[in-house]
Amino acid sequence: MSALLLLAWAAAAPPRLLELRSETLEGRPSVVAVAAGALGEVAVRREGPEVVVSLAASAPETLAAPAAAAPLQSIRLERTAGGVRLRMRVAPDVSYELRRELDRLALIFGARPDPSPLPAAAPPSSTDLYHGLFPPSIEASEQAGGGQATFPGGVPPVERPQVEKAPGLAVGIFTVRPAATLSYVDADVSLLETAQPVRDRYAEARSSVGIELPVREDGYLRLDYQARIRRFSSFEPVNGVSHEANGNLQLPTGPFVTLRGHGHFARGLLETSEVDPGGEYFFRLGRFTRKRFGGGARFNPTGRFDLDLDGADDRVSVAEGSGFFAYERRSAAAALGVEVGPARRASLGYSFEQVPATGERPEAESRIHSIWAAIDGEILPLTTGRISAGYMRRESPRAGAAGQRFRGLGFGAEVRRDFGRAAHLTLSANRSTELSAFEHNAFYLTTSVQSTLTAPLPFSFALNVGGGYHVNRYPTAASALGVPRRDQIVDWLAGLGRSITRWLFVRADYRQDRRDSNLDVFDQRTHAFYVQAGIGFFSEALRR
Repeated sequence: MSALLLLAWAAAAPPRLLELRSETLEGRPSVVAVAAGALGEVAVRREGPEVVVSLAASAPETLAAPAAAAPLQSIRLERTAGGVRLRMRVAPDVSYELRRELDRLALIFGARPDPSPLPAAAPPSSTDLYHGLFPPSIEASEQAGGGQATFPGGVPPVERPQVEKAPGLAVGIFTVRPAATLSYVDADVSLLETAQPVRDRYAEARSSVGIELPVREDGYLRLDYQARIRRFSSFEPVNGVSHEANGNLQLPTGPFVTLRGHGHFARGLLETSEVDPGGEYFFRLGRFTRKRFGGGARFNPTGRFDLDLDGADDRVSVAEGSGFFAYERRSAAAALGVEVGPARRASLGYSFEQVPATGERPEAESRIHSIWAAIDGEILPLTTGRISAGYMRRESPRAGAAGQRFRGLGFGAEVRRDFGRAAHLTLSANRSTELSAFEHNAFYLTTSVQSTLTAPLPFSFALNVGGGYHVNRYPTAASALGVPRRDQIVDWLAGLGRSITRWLFVRADYRQDRRDSNLDVFDQRTHAFYVQAGIGFFSEALRR
């Protein structure tokens, strides 16, 4: 009986704070609290010149408040009957953001940097490692511009939840992040004139470098470059080099205006999501080049309300005889944002996209209007991400009769649920229209859902498992069927990784995809197995 009472008391007792510290997260000053157990209720509010955090936790007498770093003026720790309070004195015009895990929370001060639309210098996760190893690629493109740039088909882009940035080498005022990986790939590729895959084995060496330069108080310039060198393939087109370069500039011009610019360049063969993020282009591959440039401005970036403007031009060229076509997309967007919590923002926006007519594919000419709403940040305790939904109207006057217009809902989501410091579940979903090269279609409607679980294992290993379901629907009747084409794609993956040191990791992954179409010529089964070792400055997500 006494043991049961002791267990009940232990379960009801508030957790004990182990550490309070000041540090920099994402280039912004922050105050971090770490507890010995799961933190319960957390409340954050402003009281005059102070931001007050109330925790249902206990604090030993030896625990003291950390030193304040600008723009904080002071930090005080108070012990109360209900727990502890952190009082941080800061100017009223300084915004703040709360992030929490089971046993850890961080209060971050200052304007959130505009989310970079460009890939990090090191690849992110096993799901993303699948990109560029071999086609098909069926995930939504993440190359949309900064701020609220339009997504192909008129839906705003989904931003990945913020993850801890990889460390780097400090060279004066620059931060440099070099990295390199070596992979062995055993996979099915679709380089031929039909969708029938063939097995291939090759080695891939990937080298990358990222450079970051602070600009003024909250600005930055980020540049990165990555080269993928493939050798020992049975198919000569695979034995080549793919290039990717990105640039992102954020420039504060005063307390109420932040300007930004972004650029993306890619040249390759197997990285089909650069050309067609929906997955129609998966065989008859040819080398491509993609150039995307844009810019925008955010007004009142540190206030509760803000106005965001963005525009971009995206151009893709593909080798003659390939299974897709060259095109250009021009986009513009405006969004009104509002802070609806200490770590949550909502936005309402309008976007427009134009695809000019070309002699190669006149059916692709389109105009897309979208009205959408989004919420991002901490959606629920321990659940972060972005969810957006909207109504889109697409006009394609040169397409087949049944595919000249589309009216309907589009959505995008990327949500992450944390179960501690090392385990998390990520769920992504998308519904949008994408450019099509199939018969008289200007576009197809793509709907997908994907889920990935990362969990720690004994001996410092980490498991990554997931799967997805993806459907592409076409508006016009296929000539061989008399009814519209419809493709269903099901995939699953499993991976195992281990960090050997902070700068060295190894991992192995396996993936299978099954495409079923009502046109049998597009049916396909593919597999991929790859082993990878990396050295350099990587994010934690890659090492897992």
